[in-house]
Amino acid sequence: MLRALILLLVAFGPHTSTAQTFPVARCINMGAALEAPIEGDWGYVIQRRHIDRIAQAGFDTIRLPVKFSAHFKNGAFDPAFLARVDEVVGWTQDADLNVILVLHHYWDLMDTGTDAHKANLIAMWRVLGQHYADAPQSVLFELLNEPEGTLTTADAAALYDTILSDLRPAHPTRWIIMGGDEWNNIDSLADLPDPDPYDMHTFHFYEPWQFTHQGAPYVQADLPRSGWGSDADRATLSQRFDVATAQNRPLFLGEFGVYDAAPRPDHIRWLRAVRQAAEAHGIPWCHWGFTQGEQAGFQAFDVDRDDWRAGVLDALMGD
Repeated sequence: MLRALILLLVAFGPHTSTAQTFPVARCINMGAALEAPIEGDWGYVIQRRHIDRIAQAGFDTIRLPVKFSAHFKNGAFDPAFLARVDEVVGWTQDADLNVILVLHHYWDLMDTGTDAHKANLIAMWRVLGQHYADAPQSVLFELLNEPEGTLTTADAAALYDTILSDLRPAHPTRWIIMGGDEWNNIDSLADLPDPDPYDMHTFHFYEPWQFTHQGAPYVQADLPRSGWGSDADRATLSQRFDVATAQNRPLFLGEFGVYDAAPRPDHIRWLRAVRQAAEAHGIPWCHWGFTQGEQAGFQAFDVDRDDWRAGVLDALMGD
């Protein structure tokens, strides 16, 4: 019943500029595997049984980050790599899940912004569009994860326009997801052009950063330990989601999560509050992430224990 309500909000809510129904309500990111340069480099290889566990838990979608750029040369993907992506996509279909294919970690494009890398992004999607031309509509595309660095929202929007021109003839009703700069920041949504039917704008939410990323080894600043959950914290959260929906367009919360060093009760409290804020605003969501291998910190599932971590599912699926 709740998933049906979320879908209705997405289809007819006040922020929506299309009557088409986005098929995603509750999603989880399956990172640390195909987004690594080579699957397994970061300590995790996707397993079919884990996809089944995701479906059994009540999620309807997997967001699948893939470092496509590491396997693309001379206008073609490595066949073995593409076959592996197909295998994982097939497992999601067997589990009756949607899957969002995300072109992830194209850092060379972000760092340089060169015409050569822009052309490479366009070429990759041209090949992927041809490869998945006959895929079911439960396979969604996300054109570029977290534009940042030299790549502004305007730069990304120009790339999206070219890629969509290539994709739409063969994919007229496939949902295609796009986000703005500063790592898909909420504030970048206002600079994206109005979407066409079956376009979805996305943002990521890790606010406040000093709470969600405290203790993360890759964060340059030594963030002090902090908690979350005051009335002021909750009011700020609600205000930020009001900003997101102010553009009156369909939205997808593609990532949100907390690094493990945060106080556990506040970690769970934040997850529940963000999920509830998204649903209250009619926004489908996707938690980061399922498991993290050697990059542990944001995982919802403990692979060693073969079980969900305490409190996470209730925060994401409960009242």
